[in-house]
Amino acid sequence: MLNVIRKNIKSFYPLAIGLALVFVLLVFTDFQSLDGTQANPVAAKVGRDDITFAEFERSYRNMERRYRETYGDAFTADLADQLQLPVQAIEEMINERLLIREAERMGLTVSTEELREQILSIPDLTDAAGNFIGQREYQNLLRANRYTVDEFEAQLRTSLLVTKLQSAMSEVAHVSDAEVEKRARDAAERAAIRYIEVPAGRFAEQAEPSEDETAAFFETNRDEFRLPERRRVGYLLVNTNTVRAELEVTDDEVREYYEANTAQFEVPEQVRASHILLLETETRSGDQARTRLNELRRRIEAGEDFAALATEYSDDEATAASGGDLGYFGRGAMTRPFEEAAFAAGSGDLVGPIENQLGPRTGHHLIFVRDRREGGRQTLEEVSNLIRVQLLTTEAEEEGRSRIDALAEKLDGQPFEGETEARELAAAEGLGFEVTEPFGEDEAVPGVGRNVNFSEQAFGLETGVWSPPVRTAAGWALLSLLEVLPPRDAEFAEVEPDVRGALRQQKEGELLTAALAEAKRRLDTGFTLEYAAEGFDVAIEESGSFGLREPIGALGPVPDLSREVFALSVGEFGGPVETPFGGVLFEVTERQSFDPAAFDPEATRSQLLSERTGTLLQSLLGRLRDELGVSYTKDFIENFGLGETEAAGT
Repeated sequence: MLNVIRKNIKSFYPLAIGLALVFVLLVFTDFQSLDGTQANPVAAKVGRDDITFAEFERSYRNMERRYRETYGDAFTADLADQLQLPVQAIEEMINERLLIREAERMGLTVSTEELREQILSIPDLTDAAGNFIGQREYQNLLRANRYTVDEFEAQLRTSLLVTKLQSAMSEVAHVSDAEVEKRARDAAERAAIRYIEVPAGRFAEQAEPSEDETAAFFETNRDEFRLPERRRVGYLLVNTNTVRAELEVTDDEVREYYEANTAQFEVPEQVRASHILLLETETRSGDQARTRLNELRRRIEAGEDFAALATEYSDDEATAASGGDLGYFGRGAMTRPFEEAAFAAGSGDLVGPIENQLGPRTGHHLIFVRDRREGGRQTLEEVSNLIRVQLLTTEAEEEGRSRIDALAEKLDGQPFEGETEARELAAAEGLGFEVTEPFGEDEAVPGVGRNVNFSEQAFGLETGVWSPPVRTAAGWALLSLLEVLPPRDAEFAEVEPDVRGALRQQKEGELLTAALAEAKRRLDTGFTLEYAAEGFDVAIEESGSFGLREPIGALGPVPDLSREVFALSVGEFGGPVETPFGGVLFEVTERQSFDPAAFDPEATRSQLLSERTGTLLQSLLGRLRDELGVSYTKDFIENFGLGETEAAGT
């Protein structure tokens, strides 16, 4: 019944969901008597206000019902994990408590009459004539949903109070007529372009700087190459490969795993096929594509090589170079028409033309089925080595973590006494002790590689202490800080590769801009975009329709390009515009403009007000959290995997 009630209350919950903390919790599997089994029945605190596990359980169950109603059979444990329902549930309650405090501070109240009207607006609580169902049936209905009358009406009163606060903030969230028109214009204005994108790397050879140029560039831009703070650390390492070499997996363990995980070794039916794809275009109709494919089919049946023809004719750029080979694929990997044709054929069969919808475009395929694999379960003999490696890897990971945890506990509170002592400790424990070269916070760690957790620990440590366990590619490590090198001016020899790279990039950009500017000048004097594309040996691409603040086809978001496009008319050329991968010249092929006659200001105003109210509410919640304080109890953290660095336990 509660999901019905929620439908009839203008709830604040979408905002609560949007403000969920960014951390991963375990899937909620068992709430039975959760509050009674905890050392502390409190899950979280908002100021001095407690949120109990019982309240949290109810919030979670209600949220789960809402999602089940929305997703139906698609709601699975994996989806619940992705949605982080426990996070949403606790954050929903926290935000509600914060907003109640603010509503009460503002003097907002919910009268008995308002509460009564809300109850009578809920279909389950009224009969066919719209009358209240009666106190006894009301109590029974609530009891069936694990609510008392007092609890239910208190929650209903809370929802109404939050709604009043939202309404009050909506009145504050003013939207001007100019803002309304600007939003409407942004939504209505659309464009499309034909363009060429020339990579900056095209000029790499001409842009290669000389030694003198590089040295001069360094002298002119010394501050840009100043070395940041760097650190040198030592670390004890439990090497996972070493641990794995010490372990053994028996034949019985392999057999037990195989028998317990038979579904893992079911192999679906597969087909290996090659294809030739012809897309319908402005210059090629569907009939023309099919006619060409039938011609190719006759040539193949007459003895010509399928792969050679695919390389020459196929529009599938990803596979044409390999003769159209798609490799092995199972059911569900391809679109239905393609799949049905391929799986209905035998090995060596030639099929098609087959029509297929590929997003907004229509394609036609000629399919050559090269091989088939029947589905079934792999035998133990076939997969025993794979199982053995998998079990060894898992056991080595668990054993490595166990050893590093034991070592961290042993060293807890003990100071780092120096490299010599650390090496002696490593030898006694059968571990390695490694020392890094100096590295910056955003640099790859010598001998370790790019490892965010390693770098964060290294730059968060003080000298003389050991870090918590850190996972590296080689295994588990405990770090200690050996040396801090303060920021300083670099010597040219230390940063020469970086200087050369920066200068090369600058020169490539300058050469590219100059070449594109000359091409644009020619476009303005009557040359075509095809001429420019041929000169740079690149293809002309089409963006498709886009709005001012939308991505531009395959180019993605390029604000400078969007602004220039929307300042031009159909048929006009623009550019050059710099992109992350080079530079663009373009021709406007479509422009839709704002039509004041079709403008509905109130609908747009309502949308803007809703967005602005949401922003104000988020800002308010952030301030209230800081003022009142929000924390999670140790029991909540341990039950739901919330890291202690992400929440303050009470």
